[in-house]
Amino acid sequence: MTNWNSPAELVRDTVYLQTTLHVCWGCAIWEYISNFDYEWDVLRGTRPYRWTIWVYSWCRLSMLVGFLLLIAAMDGWSSRHCTAIYALAMATSYASLALASLLIVLRIVAIWEKQSIVIVASSAIWLIGVALNIRDVTLLRASYSVIYKSCIPFDTNKFLPNSIGILGSDFLLLALMLVGILRKRGASQTGIIRVLYRQGVIWLVVAVLVEVPVVAFCILDINEPLVLMFQPVELVSLGICAGRMYRGLMDYALRPGYRSSITELTSMRFSTRITLSAPSRETFFTG
Repeated sequence: MTNWNSPAELVRDTVYLQTTLHVCWGCAIWEYISNFDYEWDVLRGTRPYRWTIWVYSWCRLSMLVGFLLLIAAMDGWSSRHCTAIYALAMATSYASLALASLLIVLRIVAIWEKQSIVIVASSAIWLIGVALNIRDVTLLRASYSVIYKSCIPFDTNKFLPNSIGILGSDFLLLALMLVGILRKRGASQTGIIRVLYRQGVIWLVVAVLVEVPVVAFCILDINEPLVLMFQPVELVSLGICAGRMYRGLMDYALRPGYRSSITELTSMRFSTRITLSAPSRETFFTG
């Protein structure tokens, strides 16, 4: 029977974790650079400006910075202040996940036509997730290992409530969004409603695939590296998924001259004022 806490096993799992982290960081860099032209076009004014671009941009940037700090901690760039470095890394990583969820909240508010009870419910779910993230950062402790030559967090089983909270909050938010879409007759059949429905299903599938393993390994608590193994995968998967969903929806909704999108958005109260002769000036606030 494998001794998961033997020195040889811990060294091997630490190497696996470092490899996973570097691969995910590479994916994050590729995603950021390959799609930076979207933000650049908004800054230059060649794409319509929406304030949600800041949520989108900070989600992507936080993901990138979070990975950089995690690499710094795991590769032992500094043998001092391991807890501070790791806490900062986790804080920026959680910020990226929280902003990705916020983009979902903005969609929910729009789909449910700004109903007060839905705004309160979705905001409360999102804030609970943020509170659990803050709890994790405050409880995190790490120390430098001469054997592994990296900062290693310990007592990672304390992350379990947060892992369950992220999975639960994402599931509830996506359920709210899909129920709101399905309230519309023929929701999965026509136009922008079909896009929202399809993206919601994709997000749910991705969330389950990357978040369930994180929860499972936290519950099993085999050893410290394995508890953390799927967290980089979760971060890069949800960050990329959120960014692509945002760009896809905005590109679809704001296509010049595509009036059917504007009509659908008007009926769902996505906007406060629509000028059909100038679709690009639509006030569309959802992510």
